[in-house]
Amino acid sequence: MRGSELPGEREQIAHAEAPPALTPARVRRIRTAFLGWYDANGNDFPWRDARDPYAALVAAVCSQQTQMSRVLPLWERWMAAFPTLEAAAEADRAEVLRVWAGAGYPRRALALRDTARRCLEEHRGTLPRDPEALLALPGVGPFTAAVVRCFGWADPAPAIDTNVVRVLGRLVHGDLQPAKETPSSEVVATAEALLPPADVVRWNPALMDYGAKVCLPRPRCEACVVADECAARPRFARGETADPVRAQARFEDSNRQWRGRILRALREHEGAMRVSTLVRGLARSPGEEPKLRALLDGLCSEGMAWRHGAWCGLGDRPAPPPRGASRARRPASGV
Repeated sequence: MRGSELPGEREQIAHAEAPPALTPARVRRIRTAFLGWYDANGNDFPWRDARDPYAALVAAVCSQQTQMSRVLPLWERWMAAFPTLEAAAEADRAEVLRVWAGAGYPRRALALRDTARRCLEEHRGTLPRDPEALLALPGVGPFTAAVVRCFGWADPAPAIDTNVVRVLGRLVHGDLQPAKETPSSEVVATAEALLPPADVVRWNPALMDYGAKVCLPRPRCEACVVADECAARPRFARGETADPVRAQARFEDSNRQWRGRILRALREHEGAMRVSTLVRGLARSPGEEPKLRALLDGLCSEGMAWRHGAWCGLGDRPAPPPRGASRARRPASGV
């Protein structure tokens, strides 16, 4: 399950009619094949059968733009620290960022905390089951909302991540690179047409896992259980290949890498830290210091760090002590 709640994902996708090629008989064959494969090969993740909407929410947010090999340890760490919505809501920014550690995209941690607070304030301490109410929560897009509804309540909601797009776009529409070629509305219509309402808890992860293990960017067509049904199979058999979706952005020495280094230094330092100490400790040369100060300011503007004068720290700036509280009171004479 690799989600993608990116800018633009919140936009509601227009629904289209189910593809005419999906006859009832073909739908039954496809469902049977995928569910049989899942029973033998699917991943066994704890949130999939817990019927816990909060556990499902955490899993969906953890999986956004993250490989599944890294999701389970992050999910377990978060659930151990914040086992309930109430616990997450009560945590401060520094605490959730330390638990998130180096998992990447730390804004997701703050969105989880903010969602927990909204649920306590507006939904009586529970996640709302209504799709529109779910989508109104911080960091929740269609994929995350579907995961919460599916694994939390077994509601018939198709969860469409990058793997599912690839599987359905190839299987039904014959596109080799569906992320670029298959219109979103057609993917949604296909997902809704194939979804077995009474078996959604097995169906959604079946498609996710299939895209992660068999229908890869370079597909393993020889191992495919729906090869006879796949509209793209003849094209792959002729030697056609899927073009990459996009070139991977360089991470080494990128702003994202430096932001991560700044956050790591702040996580590892309890309390306030001098800005000069932070910057000089990370910079490889004096010429890099202005860039690091600017990146620190950016993290502060996003609420992940604070800076006040010569000092900085993780999360929210601590409240100043009461006036005169730091001064020792002189004992009265003769005591």
